Amino acid sequence: MHLRHSSKLLLLLLIKFLCLTPFQMSYAEVLRADDVLYAELRANWNDIFPSGNRNAGGAMFFKYILDSYKDYNEFLSMNRFYCPVSGSFVPPDSEPEFVYANDIKTGKPTCGSLFRCCWPCACDIMRMAKIKKLPLEFKSGVVELHALVINNPCGKSSFPEEVLRDDFCEGEKINEDRVYSFDNKIVVGLLHDGFQCTLEQVAWIGLHRITGGQCSLRNMTPMDKLEAGMGDIFLNLAK
Repeated sequence: MHLRHSSKLLLLLLIKFLCLTPFQMSYAEVLRADDVLYAELRANWNDIFPSGNRNAGGAMFFKYILDSYKDYNEFLSMNRFYCPVSGSFVPPDSEPEFVYANDIKTGKPTCGSLFRCCWPCACDIMRMAKIKKLPLEFKSGVVELHALVINNPCGKSSFPEEVLRDDFCEGEKINEDRVYSFDNKIVVGLLHDGFQCTLEQVAWIGLHRITGGQCSLRNMTPMDKLEAGMGDIFLNLAK
């Protein structure tokens, strides 16, 4: 009886080991892959920003990644490694902010995960960006993603001086060699894992310490009263 019980115990331990070990190894491999991709993105800084100016640089990051990575999973990972607002790098171990932005077609809020460099950028996305569903083709097929877009800024007389205009514009048209556009909108990044929000989820975002409390104060402040910060440059570009 004792031997039979021991054999069953060993069998259960073996099954548990076989079931869990591949998952653990796979997860570790994903972490390593993200580190490699992040290092690649940093190494290609000069290709993404030949002028060295990355202010409001999310759009240039998106265009570079779209042109360079046709594997869907790599593309998604790469789009977590920069801030759509500031153009700053976002490390692979960063936690996203749960935010919403209104769908440009339906006007309904779309919830999802925003990878950003600092909390004001979450506020600025909710204030100025819209969601547009974007079908993109990868090696595995066509996938529809939730793109964060801003209006074409190239016709405005008050283009922010901190931003290199040539990165975004050719005259009053969008410079499609440097940024990705469709329907006269510029894509500045992705809202990850996007879905149509419920009223409860919108309320939760509004009650959150950052996306509610701090963002309410920031987003009620007139743009000309905001002082300093990369988000202020983005707001002046997108308004």
